[in-house]
Amino acid sequence: MIAEIKSWWQSRAPRERILLGIMFALVAIVILWLGIYRPVEGALRKAALDNLAAVERHADVLRKVDLIKAAGSAGKAASSVPVEQIVGQGAGEAGFTLERVQAQGNDRVDLAIASARSTALLGWIAALEAQGVTVDRATISPSGATGTVTAQITFKRAGS
Repeated sequence: MIAEIKSWWQSRAPRERILLGIMFALVAIVILWLGIYRPVEGALRKAALDNLAAVERHADVLRKVDLIKAAGSAGKAASSVPVEQIVGQGAGEAGFTLERVQAQGNDRVDLAIASARSTALLGWIAALEAQGVTVDRATISPSGATGTVTAQITFKRAGS
């Protein structure tokens, strides 16, 4: 078989040998590109994205663990504090301007926020839940400004 290939190669003109050599080199480059480089590069890119997702999940789990630990200690301390005070203080710390606040007993408060960024609002609600105050009813809708929402939320003490 090698003798046949050698004979075939020797029967080619020098110009044809050069062109065939260039063609074989280009075919080898394409095979290496499509058969080795692209699959390896794709696998590395997927591994990097999977790693990033795992790091984000890990950070999220750690944050939730911290919130649960904080809820255990804050829930005991905040049990005697009125919900209106917890919500009002939390809103002030988060930078929200409350449009309306109506206390409904010691364990319930109804409020309205005219304009807030949705991510900040939901983070504030999560922080309140860590303090033992849960959402009983919420209406959150987009406001006129881009990226902001209006909210009407009723909070209650967890367990009541």
